[in-house]
Amino acid sequence: MKNAIRNIQARQQTLLDLLKDDQAHTVKALSLSLKTSETTIRRDLASLARMGKVNRSHGKAKISKTGLEIDKCDNQNIEVIKEALAKTAASFVKNGNTVFINSSSAALDAVKYLIHKQVTIITNNVKVAALDHNSESSVFLSGGEVRFPKEALIGQSAQAFFEAIQADIAIIGCYGISAERGLTTPVIHEAKINEVIVKQTRGIVICIADYRKIGESANFKSCDLSYIDYLITDTFSNPDKLKKIEDCGVNIIQIQV
Repeated sequence: MKNAIRNIQARQQTLLDLLKDDQAHTVKALSLSLKTSETTIRRDLASLARMGKVNRSHGKAKISKTGLEIDKCDNQNIEVIKEALAKTAASFVKNGNTVFINSSSAALDAVKYLIHKQVTIITNNVKVAALDHNSESSVFLSGGEVRFPKEALIGQSAQAFFEAIQADIAIIGCYGISAERGLTTPVIHEAKINEVIVKQTRGIVICIADYRKIGESANFKSCDLSYIDYLITDTFSNPDKLKKIEDCGVNIIQIQV
């Protein structure tokens, strides 16, 4: 599986290199250049287009200048990736589980895929109240101060709430994840809540992080990588940075979007 992902990454990078001449290339020509099927080329181009890296039209593709830098990828494409990662994370949750969800939007997305399971959700994310839930499920919000615009509950009350509970599984997002600093966030109060969440989880801890967050770091540390069982990310993530994270004992799942 890992070799297959690396092959996809290498092929897609070769495609981008071919397209850097700023000319429109046909699918057939790209297929011949890479010695692979036109179906595979179309699939790769579709994936790169969702990332904003290429523009497609009538069997042709051209480099997207606005998509050459990661931080210029538009929000719609990022949402597609986040939804795919969240769906995979939710698949780990079993009927009857108690689930910690932190304040990240990526973790919250996973809740939408739990609607067919009877679970207990424990979170400091106020936005959970706006989602649809299984009628047999329970949702508990921690107390604490509401931090806007994220609508996250923080402070000593929220921290004490999580300290009194154990969960079977935790699904958390982050600002950045790296081998050097673990999980980090720019908000100290959220870092403290995240730290309690991972320590109070008796089963697996899953981190959802798209390619923009791999190898990144913020001011405040939530936890070491030793607390993270699985990292769910996409195939656009930097392979060298992922290898360093994997060497720290984290199981990595990459989703092709």
